[in-house]
Amino acid sequence: MWPTVEAIPEVLAEIEADVVLGDLELSEQGPMPAMKLADLHGKKVMIVIEGKESFGGDEGKLLRRALHRWTLPADVVALSVGDAPVGAQMMSSKIEREFVGPMREEMKLPIYVDYGGSFTTAFSLPSGHFGFVLLDEQGEVLMRLAGDATLEQIDELAGLIGAVEPAPGPAAPAFELGGLDLPTCANKFCVLVFLDRKVVRSDIPGLEEGGFEGEMDKTFEQIRIPSIRLARVFAADWPTDRPDIAGVIVGEAEGWEVPGWQFVVDAPEARAAFGIGPAAGMVILDQQGRVAFSETGKIAFWKLGLASDLLGVEPKRFGKRDDDRD
Repeated sequence: MWPTVEAIPEVLAEIEADVVLGDLELSEQGPMPAMKLADLHGKKVMIVIEGKESFGGDEGKLLRRALHRWTLPADVVALSVGDAPVGAQMMSSKIEREFVGPMREEMKLPIYVDYGGSFTTAFSLPSGHFGFVLLDEQGEVLMRLAGDATLEQIDELAGLIGAVEPAPGPAAPAFELGGLDLPTCANKFCVLVFLDRKVVRSDIPGLEEGGFEGEMDKTFEQIRIPSIRLARVFAADWPTDRPDIAGVIVGEAEGWEVPGWQFVVDAPEARAAFGIGPAAGMVILDQQGRVAFSETGKIAFWKLGLASDLLGVEPKRFGKRDDDRD
């Protein structure tokens, strides 16, 4: 599945003169139709290329976070392309069914796999790394990056495409929940987590003792359950034990905890105040008392990334790859 990892040069090699970028194409994959770059002429096109060093790792993190935050103009198209060796195509059905397919609903950008690395080769990028290309409306290269982008490059990209940063959220409504209210939340982040079912320790993948155990496909199905996903985030993945973060879990829980947080069995008034209703969900108030994050149901991984960035926490499992991916 994973390509060879080449060194990132100080200066990227020039794109070969005989390369016709408009001829680059990706085959039909799952729900994604076949696509040729020439078909996208008239729009600016952002292509994120994921390699072994970036998928599930730190490489390209700042630019990826920016792409998740930004609202893009209608004339900008963005897609994610996985760099894979040509031999992996023999397993394309399995890869689509067990890996890429389940990830599509978790990611902001539409995902393709480039078997053979034709995009990496055509854009003269080092194999196996995070790569980024911006094409103008005529299909000419405006920007090319490999590895981590600098803050200056991210700012330049935002200007080139007219990206819009999210506006501050509205003021939070008055509430009382598990010892938290607007005055106690002043100058700190307050996280309100709402469960829609009882979650016991054995439901939660990632806990070292007594957590859910199962093969990868079973584990993935488990964390598709909204309340279990939220429980895993706070019980296993996010280090939120900080004086500037306070939180409450609303719902039935057994055998797990979040250090320093209160558990409340039910809170219909708080659910109504924040528009959560009976669903699972999460609300984050920023240090100015504004609703900076509010989502219900199964919160996609990319949206959870927005929430972790807001809190300034790095998921404990971030950047780790299992040895069997090598």
